[in-house]
Amino acid sequence: MLYVAIGLVAAHATAAVASGGDRDPVLVIGGIAADQGTLESLRAWLGSQGYDAFAMVLLGNPSGTEAISDSAQAVANKVADIRQQTGARRVDLVGHSMGGLAQRDYVKFLGGLDSVGSYIDYGTPEQGDDLSSVCAGVSPGCRDMIPGSPFLTRLNADPAVPPGLIAYHLFSESAGAEKNPLPGATNASIQSFCPGRIVSHADEPVDGALRQLIDSALRGAPLATNCS
Repeated sequence: MLYVAIGLVAAHATAAVASGGDRDPVLVIGGIAADQGTLESLRAWLGSQGYDAFAMVLLGNPSGTEAISDSAQAVANKVADIRQQTGARRVDLVGHSMGGLAQRDYVKFLGGLDSVGSYIDYGTPEQGDDLSSVCAGVSPGCRDMIPGSPFLTRLNADPAVPPGLIAYHLFSESAGAEKNPLPGATNASIQSFCPGRIVSHADEPVDGALRQLIDSALRGAPLATNCS
């Protein structure tokens, strides 16, 4: 894909490293109607790679059905809790699907910039998704994710990513609206590394190649995967 911009991250090799040489803790954030089993699987895998990893789902039942701005406040609260618990200055964010929109709202509008190290979203429809209209009548979160909604218009106003934030948007070409790039971020598809690989939106948290891309981004290294 044309969106791959890998070399830019090399200069930020220490960005995901907290004071004292330890890695920042990582917060994994689920999307709308998140499968908590796959979310926990990703959190546990990051733990096996040496990260102090935490996980959360968005507000609502099912998760993500409440207004995304309310979920962004929940992200803010969780980050504050993690910082207090670990003593870390910053927390790295890894948000799937709508989770990426909530974490970006937190960073842009709720004072999160100073508390976030690396920002990674994956499978996130940065410009919204027409499929959200199916549940828009009963869910504020779905209404927020309709392309052109007041929430997305505000969120995507220039700059979409605050200056100085190390940000990545990872996506699968097998999926839909998530292929739209995030201006100001390193944009890369799984298939630009693993041609022909089929990864559905739901399977992204458990895809081995995507996990390796997330890991390399968190380490501030050039994006890489062996396509396992």
